[in-house]
Amino acid sequence: MAQVIWNSDIDVYNPSVIPHTIARNIAKYLPIQDLLSFARASKNTYKAVNDPNLWISRLNGMGLWESAQVPSKEKPLRTSDLKELDNPLSCLDHIYKSSKAAKIQVLKIHRCLNPYYSDLLLNKPYDRLRIFKDFQTPEEQAKILNNLLVYNSVDYIDDSRTVAHEKITALFEIFENALLRELEIHFDLEDYVKTKRFMKILIDLKNQQTLIDFFLQKSIFDNENSELFNLESLKVDKYFTLVDEDWETKHYELNEEAFKSLIVEVASVFNHQSHIIDLIFPPTVPIMYKVSEELVSNQLSELLMILIEGSKKVGVYLTLVPVLYEKVTVDFVNQLKPSENIGSTYHHLITGLIDMSFESFVVDYVREEIVYFKTLSNDKIIEWKESITKREAETTQNILKHVKTESKNDFLTSFKKVFTINNTSGNNEVDVDLKNFSEIQAKAKILSENIKSLTKIFSPELVLDTLNDAKISLHRLLKFRDFSIASLKKDIFASMQDVFIDVMETIGNEHLRPGFQKGLQYLQTYNPNSPTYTDSHNESFVEPLALFFELINMADLIIQMVDIFYKEEMINRHIVKLENSILNPSLQNKKKLEALVDKYVADGLNVGVEVLVNEIENVYKTYLTESDYNPPGDKEPAFGPSEAAQKAVKILDENIDLLGDGADISIVEVFQQEIAERFFQIIVKSLKKSTISVTGATKLISDLNLYYEFIVGNIKSNKRLVVPLYQSLKKVGNIYLISGDDSKAIGKLVSDLSKFNGIFGQEEIYEFVQRRQDWPIIKRHVEKVMYGFGLGDCTIM
Repeated sequence: MAQVIWNSDIDVYNPSVIPHTIARNIAKYLPIQDLLSFARASKNTYKAVNDPNLWISRLNGMGLWESAQVPSKEKPLRTSDLKELDNPLSCLDHIYKSSKAAKIQVLKIHRCLNPYYSDLLLNKPYDRLRIFKDFQTPEEQAKILNNLLVYNSVDYIDDSRTVAHEKITALFEIFENALLRELEIHFDLEDYVKTKRFMKILIDLKNQQTLIDFFLQKSIFDNENSELFNLESLKVDKYFTLVDEDWETKHYELNEEAFKSLIVEVASVFNHQSHIIDLIFPPTVPIMYKVSEELVSNQLSELLMILIEGSKKVGVYLTLVPVLYEKVTVDFVNQLKPSENIGSTYHHLITGLIDMSFESFVVDYVREEIVYFKTLSNDKIIEWKESITKREAETTQNILKHVKTESKNDFLTSFKKVFTINNTSGNNEVDVDLKNFSEIQAKAKILSENIKSLTKIFSPELVLDTLNDAKISLHRLLKFRDFSIASLKKDIFASMQDVFIDVMETIGNEHLRPGFQKGLQYLQTYNPNSPTYTDSHNESFVEPLALFFELINMADLIIQMVDIFYKEEMINRHIVKLENSILNPSLQNKKKLEALVDKYVADGLNVGVEVLVNEIENVYKTYLTESDYNPPGDKEPAFGPSEAAQKAVKILDENIDLLGDGADISIVEVFQQEIAERFFQIIVKSLKKSTISVTGATKLISDLNLYYEFIVGNIKSNKRLVVPLYQSLKKVGNIYLISGDDSKAIGKLVSDLSKFNGIFGQEEIYEFVQRRQDWPIIKRHVEKVMYGFGLGDCTIM
């Protein structure tokens, strides 16, 4: 190039000889030392070489421009500010982002580093290179090598750049190996001050991965001091204590002290590693994260797996997994000392690593927990059902032992005996004393004994056991409530709801439903409207109805237990997020259970009301005679209520308070209101079938007063809906008291519907007045008052 540039034919002052654009493009590819010569070739080359953008591109090529320091506007850049660029070690450390100073900064860097760079290109042994003569300490040697590598990036001569780069790379390898040897020697000697010195040099050489690999090898892979690093010799048995043993199984529990010691030991491993790292590593190298990742994902994870597998062999798997998780995420993490290398996120980071390692364990555990709970609750229900079946079978068997063989001739005799026993008060003992039952007597006795066992159909104790089992499972699952993997955390909470839903289904479908069905089946044997009706009973209906109401009270108690459990465990522990939403499956299933009980309560009450109504109707059929309300003309008027009315009220009196004070007030209200309304209908039906004279009206009024007084005195609530019915009946009674001679008064009374509280319409009142004994005589006169004319006044045209 020099020969071309200094050719005497070139006119260096002629701008057209080397155009500026060409000179500028040539300058882009020239080494720094040639740029200085090129600047003297012509006016245009001088202009191209002194373009600040050319030198900025060189600083960019070395990666120095973007990170350069911006000079202060108040304080202009001076030559003295660039003195650091005269030192080969610091010439790359103090670059200013100034286009005016770009050239001088690059030239200073060139003057500092080019002698050492050129020395690398000579065929010299490594130990005779200038960098090792001029720089003695490892820090200086590392620095000059780094600077030369940066400088190599602006060597635009391919051959020299390649040779220099290979030589620098080789020197780096030799140098790093020497540093690592020194590092290992001082690390093994636990001389962490010198270890930190060599560590820092290697960090400056951008060799962090080598350091991480070195530390992992020394601190973990070659470590044999802790049980955590010698899992093949881990004695799993010491973590489980045999507490009970029978001929079938051995019962173990967790050895709390052994686990406590294990957690202390694991924490000490982490704390020891963290302490050493803080002594030798700066926070810019996240070595503690790498160490923690390795310790958790391999050593600790394998330890957990060994313990979990061991727990399966001794039957404490479901107990261990949540407890173990709590110990490593709470007890262990709380024992970790602060890490300067990681900072304030240290504990959170460790918990996240543990959650990742625990993920597969949790997935398996949650599945097993749900299966276990469902199996356990199902087994207890089956056991309970079997106990009931066994009890009923034993009762049946004991009774059938005494069944004698009957002939057709003595069947009617035994049938009559049953009714003799049934209709004799206080003769239940006679039944027990019989040594030989007929088949029909045996069936009646079996039915009677089964009815008496109604109160044993439901078991609050069984429900309590089921709820306690659910609570145990929920509390174990709750150990994972803060699990950091969102998708799995969602599954865990869904599994908690599954436990509660299974409780609802077990209690509802497997316990309450069959219990109520059995109770209703027995009740229906008293209901004449039922296909299962039978009159072969050893007791009155009052007893089984009372027992059924006890069943209702027990069901109500069970519902209350469920409600308390829901509030305490599902709401207060925040398992349920959308408390009152249709999207809350726990709430919806709880409501299903409540609706199930309400349905069977309603069904039972309906059967009870039906049977009571039937008994009262039978009373009227049996005891209400024609002469009660229409005595013969020669007979004196009878005072006081009729026998039928007294017996009917007595039946009501025996049954109106069957539910007792323990029942829910709303159920009591419904039951009493239904009885009162149905009784009202019976009375109305009876009136419409009777013939009532003025003489017999006194007895009718006595009956109606008796009904009214009973209702007012015995209906606990909803009186405003019931009492007006019986008030209107009393007013209906007045229709029959008025003498037939005063047909006008009768007509006015039956015409004024307001007198009857709006209970009866005109047609029904007309039906009542038709039941007067003298109606054929007074009909015309009464209707004339009611309608303004009598039927006799009409003429057919």
